[in-house]
Amino acid sequence: MTMTTAPATGFAADFPATEDAWRAAAEAALKGRPLEPLISRRTIDGVAVAGLAPRAVPRVIVGRPAGARWIAMSRIDVADPEAANVQALEDLNNGSSGLSLVFAGQDRSGLVADNLKRLAKALHGVMLDLAPIHLDAAPYQAEAAAALMAAFVEKGQVAPSDVSILFGLDLLGDAVRAGAFAREWKEAASRGAAALNELRARGFASPVFVIDQRTAHDAGASEAQELAGALASAVEHVRALTDEGVDATSAVDSIAFVFACDADQFATIAKLRAGRLLWAAIRRELGLGDRPLHIHAETSRRMMTRKDAETNLVRTTIAAFAAGVGGADSVTVLPYDQAIGPAGPDARRLARNAQSIVLEETNAYRVADPAAGAGAIEQLTDALAEKAWGLFQDIEKAGGMRAAVESGRWAADIADVRKKRAASIATRKSAIVGVSEFPKAGERTPDAPATPAPTFAAATSASSASAFPDMARAFANGASFADFAVQPSGPRATALLSQRTAEAFETMRDRNEAQHPQPAAFLALAGPIARHSARAGFIRNLLAAGGIAAIEGPTGSDEAAVVSAFKQSAAATAILCADDADYPETIGLIAALKKAGGTVWIAGRPKDGADALEAAGASRFVAAGDDALAVLEAASAPALTRGAAA
Repeated sequence: MTMTTAPATGFAADFPATEDAWRAAAEAALKGRPLEPLISRRTIDGVAVAGLAPRAVPRVIVGRPAGARWIAMSRIDVADPEAANVQALEDLNNGSSGLSLVFAGQDRSGLVADNLKRLAKALHGVMLDLAPIHLDAAPYQAEAAAALMAAFVEKGQVAPSDVSILFGLDLLGDAVRAGAFAREWKEAASRGAAALNELRARGFASPVFVIDQRTAHDAGASEAQELAGALASAVEHVRALTDEGVDATSAVDSIAFVFACDADQFATIAKLRAGRLLWAAIRRELGLGDRPLHIHAETSRRMMTRKDAETNLVRTTIAAFAAGVGGADSVTVLPYDQAIGPAGPDARRLARNAQSIVLEETNAYRVADPAAGAGAIEQLTDALAEKAWGLFQDIEKAGGMRAAVESGRWAADIADVRKKRAASIATRKSAIVGVSEFPKAGERTPDAPATPAPTFAAATSASSASAFPDMARAFANGASFADFAVQPSGPRATALLSQRTAEAFETMRDRNEAQHPQPAAFLALAGPIARHSARAGFIRNLLAAGGIAAIEGPTGSDEAAVVSAFKQSAAATAILCADDADYPETIGLIAALKKAGGTVWIAGRPKDGADALEAAGASRFVAAGDDALAVLEAASAPALTRGAAA
C-alpha cells in the first residue's frame, strides 16, 4: 500500500501546484488529445505503470550499502589470454572495478583460459583482493571454471577470504541454455553441495550459485517472469542442497541473482527492487533474517541492434543507470557493437566510460535506494513483486522449476510472452530507434571481424567424473577443461532460444538491400508540401525500416506528370500521400496509376471517402498501428509486379 507523507523540506512550497491544475494544463497543451495514454501504460505482463502517483513513505529494502559504489564490471571475452590481460588491465586502470570473465566453449566465443597457465596469463597483474570477478562459463563448464578459479587463487598470494568471486554454478542453467541437464538431478545436487562445501572449507565466502535470468530475458521473458524464474530456480537449489545435507542458512546465503537490464528505465529499477523484496520473503518463509542478496546486472543483449548500432550507447547508458538506481551490486555494460561481432576497442572504452559517467555524474550510488519514496516506482515495484509471486506459486504448484524446465512449460510460457512482444514491435507500438523508427537509409552495417577458431588445451589424465575437490587439485597440476568435458546424461529439456527484438526488421532490411535492383516504392505526392509532408515522411520512414527505396514523384504537378514519373521509376507500388481533405481530389490519379500497372496504396486511413478510393483502385491503406512487417513484406514481395493485387 502506498502512503503519502509530508515533504522533507519546504522547497516545494515555493512552487504551489495541484495535480488537478497540472492535468488541466497538460490537457490544454494536448488540444483535445487524451492525456492518460501518454503518461500511463501497462507492461507486457499487464502490470500498470502509473505516470503520476503520490509520494510514498520510504521503506528499507536491504541491498547495497548506503554510499557504496556498485562494481563496474568489464566484460573480458577476448580469446587470446595475453590480449585479454591487456584489455583487463586497461579497463581496471581506466574506471572498471571488476571483471566478468566470459569463458569460451566449443560452440561459444570468449576467453580461452581452460587451464591454469592460460588463466594466469589472462589475470596477470590483476589484484584479486581489489577486483571482484564474475565467472561466466559456457554450458556444462561452470563447475570446472569454478574449480579452476579456486586453484588459481590458492596458487597466488591472496587469501580466498579476501577475494570476491561469483563462481557461476547454476544447476538448471545448462538445461535452459543447451536443452539437456548435464547429469541426473540427484547427482547434480550432490556435486553442487560438494562444490559449496569445498569452497567454503577453502575459505571462499562469496556466492557459489548464480541464478542467471539473462537466458530467459534474451528468449523474451517479461519482468515478472524473470523474477518468478529466479525465485523458483533459487528455491529449487535450496531444496537440492538441503537434501544433500547443507543447512538452509548456508544454502540460501550461497545464492546470487543475475538479471538483464534494458532501457525501460522504471521497469528495470522496479524489477531489481522487487527481486530483493521477493528474496526477503523467501528468507522469512525459511525462518531466516534479512541479509543482502548480491544482484549482478548486465545490460540486455535482447535490446541491442545491428542497425544504427551507435544508438545502443543510449540504451546501455539508460540500462546501467537504472541498474545502479535499482540497487545492483555489480553491473556489466555491453559494448555498443555487441550484436555485430567481437567488440572493437572504441566500443569497449565507451562501455567502460558509460559506467564511470553514471557513477561520477549522477552520484546515484551515494543514496541508499534512490527510488525509495517515489510513488510511481514504489507502486510498480509492488505490482511486479505481486505478479511474480503469483507466477512463482504457479510454478511450485506444478512441481517446481526443474519440472517446468523438463516439461517445456517454462519455455512455452516465455514463448507466449515473446509473441506478444513481437506483435508490439511489428506494429511499432514498441519502437526501436534506428531500426523500426528513424532508420538510417543507406546505412551499411559493418561486417563482423574475422576471428580464428580458438584452440583448446588437450586433456591430461584427469577423470571427467572427478568431484570438485579433485578437480581443483587436478587444475593445480596442469589439467584443462578437456579433462572434465561433460557429455550430457540428464533429462532432456526445451532450450530457451535467444532473439534480439530488432532481428525481424533487420533481417528483412538486409535481404532487401542486398537485392539488385533493390525493392522500391513510388511516392505519389498530392497537394501542397505542407499538406502531404507528414504522410510522406511517415512512409519514407516505414520503407527505410524494411530496406525499400522510396522514389519520390514530382510535387505540385498534374496527374499526367505524376503517372509519367511513376512509369519511369519501375516501381511496382505507388503510395499516395496526401491530407485526408485532399484525398477525394485524387480519385482520377488513383485510377490512372492503376491503369499504368501500379498497385496503389493510400498513406493514412481517411475517415471519410475510403470506399470511393478503393473503388478507384486503391488496394491498401497504410497507417500507424498497422503490422509494419506485414506491410513491408507485401511491398518487397518478388511477386508484386505491376498490375498484381496487393
